[in-house]
Amino acid sequence: MVVIGLLAVLVVPAVRTAQDRSGRGADVSNLRQIGVALLAFAGENQNHFPIAAGRIGWGETSPVTGLGPWTEQILPYLGGNTNVLRSRTAPSADPPGTFSPGYFLGTRPAMAAGHGFGAVNLLRMEAPSQTVLAGVIGSAQMFRPGDWDKDDYTQSPAFDGNRRSRLTNPAAILFADGHVRECAVFDTNSMTVEYERGRWYGF
Repeated sequence: MVVIGLLAVLVVPAVRTAQDRSGRGADVSNLRQIGVALLAFAGENQNHFPIAAGRIGWGETSPVTGLGPWTEQILPYLGGNTNVLRSRTAPSADPPGTFSPGYFLGTRPAMAAGHGFGAVNLLRMEAPSQTVLAGVIGSAQMFRPGDWDKDDYTQSPAFDGNRRSRLTNPAAILFADGHVRECAVFDTNSMTVEYERGRWYGF
């Protein structure tokens, strides 16, 4: 019995670590696919990414924009596969047996430039390789259940007020040039959420 107990003490943390790594790897893979879909969408829409407009459920449209959630707008570019929008690391407020996306769309540049809902323009970015285009959500409290239109217009779903990942691990972030990086902190020397380099959330 003692041996079994010791094995459990050794094995359980190793299994959890492997699950964490697997979940983080899935986030990176999903975000790469989302990046391809977003860039394809922009290629067919005058270099504009989808517009997010608050809390919108699947199959619903925004009364402001008349559009569905950004996740639904890019679904044809994901081959109709909603599983790509499911994160294994993002905390969720959704009821058991249901899910809404574990990723947010980087909409802050549009808000900062126009002070409202809008489409981010790829060509306006000073540094696409530094501009946050999407990322994993780090807090279940930031979005209500059933929200398929998660965004970062006014605050970061991935980083807290100290610019640290809201997750216990680094947050997977997709940049506008299509690459994905795991970030423990938001580094203004190499990241931005606005059209200009090195910009953090501020008013």
